[in-house]
Amino acid sequence: MGAFDKLSDSELFDLVAQLRARGQDPSAPLGAMVERWRKAAGVVVRRVQASYRAGSADDEAELYQEAVRKLIERGLDQFHGVSEAHPGKAASPKTFFLRIVKHAAIDAYRRQRELLESVPAGDGEDDNRESPRQIAHAINLSKRAAERDEAQSLYWTAFERLKKEHPNEAGAWDAYHHQDLEDHEACAKKLGITVANSYKRVSRAQAYLRRYLQELVEPNSSEP
Repeated sequence: MGAFDKLSDSELFDLVAQLRARGQDPSAPLGAMVERWRKAAGVVVRRVQASYRAGSADDEAELYQEAVRKLIERGLDQFHGVSEAHPGKAASPKTFFLRIVKHAAIDAYRRQRELLESVPAGDGEDDNRESPRQIAHAINLSKRAAERDEAQSLYWTAFERLKKEHPNEAGAWDAYHHQDLEDHEACAKKLGITVANSYKRVSRAQAYLRRYLQELVEPNSSEP
């Protein structure tokens, strides 16, 4: 890791991107980069744990690895180094990664909560035997998980369209819903706009996203 200590996060990310573009192995700089963010990732996981009142210290390493996997599989291609909130300004790859960590933790504890709520109470030896009803319920849970994954994919597709067609609204939506800002006042301060404009942009973004999602689910819905 010492060879990369003098590089900033953005410079290290650019190096990873350059190596990937040339078809070379980016493992060394990539490993150094994500290792820098390990402690911050743990903080994010603990915040989500506190929110859901679930999890343990052992989850931090697992969720960190899950976030690294998602960064490698999709995130490296999705991050363009430009701030969505402030067009023309550089974005932070660390903030982008921590957002991945946050969503990985939220998904994990949501699934955990649903599984716990689905387990029926019992008091005999047969508790370890799955009844047809329990098996059917497990299948249903699996289907619901697949539907959630599809819904998340549709959401990010719609959000990418919002960024292209309405960047100001996308920036406000991202700041308010993706970056853990407490309220519209914090959102407005980050974006350099008034609180009223923050409300308006987020509201318009919600309307656009609703329409985009409807068009994705029902392709002919926008036709007269």
